[in-house]
Amino acid sequence: MKRPRGSLFWTIAGIFLLAVVVGTLVQVLVAVAVLRPLEAREARARAELAASGAAAELAAAPATLPIDTLLARHRNAFGPGPPVFLVYRARDGRVWTDRPIRSGALARFVGAPVTRDTFPDRPRHGPRWDRFEILARRPVLLAGVPAGEILVVRPEWPHGVTALPESRASLLFLPFAVLASVVAGLVMMRMLVRRLRALEVFAARVTEGDLSVRIQDPTGDEIGRLAGRLDHMAERLAEARAQLESTERQRRQLFADITHELATPLTSIRGYAETLLDPQVTVSTSERTRYVRGVLEEARRLDRLIRDLFELARLEAGATPLAKERLDWAALCRNTIERFEPRFRNAGLRLAWTPSLPEAWIEADGHHIEEVLDNLLVNALRYVPHGGTVELSLVRAPASAGRLRLTVGDDGPGIAPEDLPHVFERFYRGAGARDGGGSGLGLAIVREIVERHGGTVRARGRRPRGLSIEIELPAAG
Repeated sequence: MKRPRGSLFWTIAGIFLLAVVVGTLVQVLVAVAVLRPLEAREARARAELAASGAAAELAAAPATLPIDTLLARHRNAFGPGPPVFLVYRARDGRVWTDRPIRSGALARFVGAPVTRDTFPDRPRHGPRWDRFEILARRPVLLAGVPAGEILVVRPEWPHGVTALPESRASLLFLPFAVLASVVAGLVMMRMLVRRLRALEVFAARVTEGDLSVRIQDPTGDEIGRLAGRLDHMAERLAEARAQLESTERQRRQLFADITHELATPLTSIRGYAETLLDPQVTVSTSERTRYVRGVLEEARRLDRLIRDLFELARLEAGATPLAKERLDWAALCRNTIERFEPRFRNAGLRLAWTPSLPEAWIEADGHHIEEVLDNLLVNALRYVPHGGTVELSLVRAPASAGRLRLTVGDDGPGIAPEDLPHVFERFYRGAGARDGGGSGLGLAIVREIVERHGGTVRARGRRPRGLSIEIELPAAG
């Protein structure tokens, strides 16, 4: 089974993936351009509030209250988010923070260089701990005299990027994600609707009888493959309709030809009979004999026509079984020629046989192959004028291995080149027949018999004049 070239699933998945990427980029842009300034402003406001409260409480607190405990109290005002430290630095250089720190952290607030070990509990990857941003600064006054200051500090993140907004702020991303998903969904649905509408238009036009319409969807997904199958179906339907129309025309033409062919002998028979039965017409004995002979000839002609029509109909319908056997085609040709030689001699014609092959074995129905030879020779008797020659030859087909070719040629008037394709059609008659021509079905029967044996038959013009009919049959294995 041929592997599908593509799937609509991947198209939809690609569109949604694109929507996710676009939505993420939009969220990042919003976070950097909008939410970051808002978060920084809110952080500074909270830092100012915490610093003011810590400075005021520290100024009014008893000396026995631990300063780090007091600072930790105000740390809760910041909530979840990036780490923020409250630092109290006294005038004498002592430092307190809202959480335990290593001793190296004191150097940051007395002027010494800061290292990566200044603050505890730092992640390996995250903010830079060697730089700090002071969010707020408030002096601490004791009895109106400055005793130190409260600092609210926060470490900087790499490249100056602040941490992502907290979960509550991330709710602002939801409208952008929904908007991106809606846009992607609309684009996808528009694409699908446009392609499905093409299928709908195709079905409507085919229903109305227009089989020339095509979808022409070059994609390889499910809809594209369905469109290809529908286009192929329309082509097959158009071919079938053309064949039906051609068959109907042939049927009507056949009925018209049969009516004409049957009417001609019946008209003659009726005319002879009416003449003989009319008491007012005086008919001599010789005339009566001539009229009766005419009735007999027309009856024979009518019988021959009916038999040929019946034979051709059975052959075309496949109702005549072929009793194939291994037979010598050359011997059959010699026997048929011997039977026809007296008739050709009486008609003033010469019948010649070129024995190129002593034997030519084929698998065929002997009765039907003999009928083919009879029809070809009878046809030559009708159309070759007095003194003419009919030649038969049997050779191996040079261009087709394993096939034998029988050629029946004459030096008669021949057929015009434009009429050669019609030689094997029903009721075709050439000009110049001796007795007005036969039924016009002999060569049509020849074609049906040969084709049922897996062979071919064709007519060619001869130089300087004449007609040559070639029959090729498969040789017996």
